[in-house]
Amino acid sequence: MKILVLILARGGSKRLPNKNILKLGKKHLINWSIDFAKKIPFVCDILVSTDSKKIGLIAKKRRALVPWIRPKKLSLDKAKSHDAALHAINWYENNIQKVDGLMLLQPTSPFRKLKTIKEGIRIFKNKKNISVIGVERSKYNSNNYHILSKTKNKYLKKLSKNTENIYRENGSFYLISPSNLRKNKSFYSNNTSPLVCKLMIESIDIDTKDEWKIAKRLVNFKFN
Repeated sequence: MKILVLILARGGSKRLPNKNILKLGKKHLINWSIDFAKKIPFVCDILVSTDSKKIGLIAKKRRALVPWIRPKKLSLDKAKSHDAALHAINWYENNIQKVDGLMLLQPTSPFRKLKTIKEGIRIFKNKKNISVIGVERSKYNSNNYHILSKTKNKYLKKLSKNTENIYRENGSFYLISPSNLRKNKSFYSNNTSPLVCKLMIESIDIDTKDEWKIAKRLVNFKFN
C-alpha cells in the first residue's frame, strides 16, 4: 500500500499570524507534522501545499516535496481544504505515481501519537471504500458541522438532534482514497469511520493565541 501525506500550510492567518512557521520548542510548527510523517508506515512521499515561498523553503529543508506554490484561488479564506487536496493529488498521480490513500495532516496538530495513526491506517486497510477521520469524544451537542455521531454500522454522520454518543472532529488526521475524494469532493463519505484520539494532547489544534500558549506549555511537559 502507498500513502501520500499532504500538509496544507497557508502563509496567511488572521487570528495567529504566521502560525505555521512559529517556533514550537526547537522547530517550526509545520516541521512537527513533516517529521512525524516520516515515521508513518506506507508513506511514499510528504507533499507540502503552500502559497508561501518562505514555508516552502522551510519544508524543503526538511526534505518534503514542494513542487509548486499553491494557486491563489485555492489559498483564500473561503477556499476548501478538499479543493487544495484534489489539486495536490491530481498533480502527484499525473506526475509521480498512483497511490492507495491520501493522508491529510494539518500542521496545527503537532501532538499526534504514532500508535493512533497506525490504527487509522489499519481501519483504512481493512475496510473498502471508506474514509477515516480523527475525532475526540465530546460531551456537547450542537448543529455544528464538526459534531458527529456513530451509526449502527460504526460509520460517522453529522448530527441534527441530541444524542448521547457524540464525537468532535479534531483536525489531526484524514485518510481517504483518491477515487473517493474525487467522487465526494470531501473527506466525508457515506462510509466515514472514526479514529478516536484518546489523549487530550492529540486533539490540540492551534489556531489562536490562547491555543498557542497552551501548546507551548504542553511541548515542554510532553517532549522535553
